[in-house]
Amino acid sequence: MTTKAVTVNQGAIGSASWKNNSLKSMRLSHSVVNRSDKSCELGRSTDPLPQLRQVFAELSNQEAHKYFRETRAVVCDLRESLIDTNEEIKSLTRGKEAIEKALAHIRQDIQLNQESQAIRKNRPQREKVCSYIHLYVVAFGTFVQCLIYFSSMVLPVQFCF
Repeated sequence: MTTKAVTVNQGAIGSASWKNNSLKSMRLSHSVVNRSDKSCELGRSTDPLPQLRQVFAELSNQEAHKYFRETRAVVCDLRESLIDTNEEIKSLTRGKEAIEKALAHIRQDIQLNQESQAIRKNRPQREKVCSYIHLYVVAFGTFVQCLIYFSSMVLPVQFCF
């Protein structure tokens, strides 16, 4: 720190003793400041403690930087995990909806089958034979194969097509 020497012009501000005491006090403070600056510079050059403090501060900064970098990496990994988990939840939800839809169709098919069975039980005997022929046509694939099968049977067959 550098200081300027201040010269005071001759003026009628106060008494001469006050002026002399003020100048003396200013010179004394200036010398105290200079001595303090010199001893600080001397202390910095010979004392390893400020250097050690600076090294510790740099090490602390490096450790903090390393910690923050690792924390950012963990946050990125957690974010990726969250995204993967959300995608898996979406996939499972779509699968669940597809299963529920298939289950609803199966329930409708079972109900229709039960209603069809109930209707078939209440049919007259003549219509039951036609119904069986229709089932065998569906099972065997062709009407000719169905005729061959039923011609070998003892039951009289009526065609209802």
